[in-house]
Amino acid sequence: MTEKLITLLSDFNEAVRKESFEKIVLLIKEGKIKRNNAIKPWINLHIHTFHSYNYNNWSPARIVFEGWRTGLKYTGTVDFDSLDGVDETLLAGRLLNVKVTGGFESRVFINEMKDVVINSPKEPGIYYLCGKGFGKSPDDNSEAGKFFVYIKDIAQKRNRDVIEKLNEYLREVKVDYYRDVLPLTPSENPTERHIIEAYQRKSEEVLGERVDVFWSDILNMGADTIRDMRTNKRADFQELLRKALIKYGGPGYMLPEKKNFPSFDETVRMIEKGGGIPTGTWLDGTNEGEKDPEKLLEFLKDKGIKVITIIPDRNYNITDIKERELKIKKLDEFINTCQKMDMPVVCGTEMNKYGQPFVDDFTNPVIKKYLPYFLSSAEIFFVKKEI
Repeated sequence: MTEKLITLLSDFNEAVRKESFEKIVLLIKEGKIKRNNAIKPWINLHIHTFHSYNYNNWSPARIVFEGWRTGLKYTGTVDFDSLDGVDETLLAGRLLNVKVTGGFESRVFINEMKDVVINSPKEPGIYYLCGKGFGKSPDDNSEAGKFFVYIKDIAQKRNRDVIEKLNEYLREVKVDYYRDVLPLTPSENPTERHIIEAYQRKSEEVLGERVDVFWSDILNMGADTIRDMRTNKRADFQELLRKALIKYGGPGYMLPEKKNFPSFDETVRMIEKGGGIPTGTWLDGTNEGEKDPEKLLEFLKDKGIKVITIIPDRNYNITDIKERELKIKKLDEFINTCQKMDMPVVCGTEMNKYGQPFVDDFTNPVIKKYLPYFLSSAEIFFVKKEI
């Protein structure tokens, strides 16, 4: 019964999620659901929900519950180009009496760096920007609310253009944006991974036994290998499709042109208008725009960025020894520079790609030394402010 209630926390029906959460809270108060661990000072302030893409298809409520059950001190949700998860995140946090924050992430265009690759690989001028710490989602009729509808529309226009290109390229396998893609997310906010899921489903539906030969021609791999990946390693197969079809060089790739993305400056302004905190991101320090952390941080501070989010797993959970050493060095250099320049830093694991953990392992010496700074930095999102 309990596990069924927990599963229902991610039902696409909001009323079902709400009712299930209220029952779970009651069971917690009665002592029938307990934490797996005592509260420990660990943090994950960057978890994508099913409003964009979560590989477990977890809702904001499920994520907050898992944060409570794991004993996290801080839990935070984000979604690509959408604030649909904010109110549910905040409500769940209040009901469980835990510190949570909700927000969004979007790719934006920085005109001053239009020829520089920053933190979106092979895409000059494109930057991953977040807004976090919202006290509520902005009213749709407010200036900020209209802007967030606008960035969602831009993202979905890109998706439709990607699908048009891929339908032309794949020919036999065509998907319909409204029929095949939108239903994969409860708030009609699909991402590239939803598009790939739709294409895989459609290929299996229309091609039957020919599906492996079809993808083997597209991916230039043996049909037996395709069959094994498609049936036994579905997540790896979809990442392979995404890289081949949508990312740089693929037939569905969208050029990083200014018209296809909201501007950095306007997005920062609207985050503040909506009551959020403009939050920068950092990839791994290897692209040209991130090689000089002091120069980058000075630029971001001047642009209104108040805190940085990092995904440390990218810098130390690496098999290749030389690459790992280099990226750990870059991580240390960046965080040390942030501390020197009084730029708060928080971290997370994303959970929008299969295999990413629910929370970083802060017993690992690579990041253990930075945990106190992550925790003190997180307080920026919990200072009471006027909405």
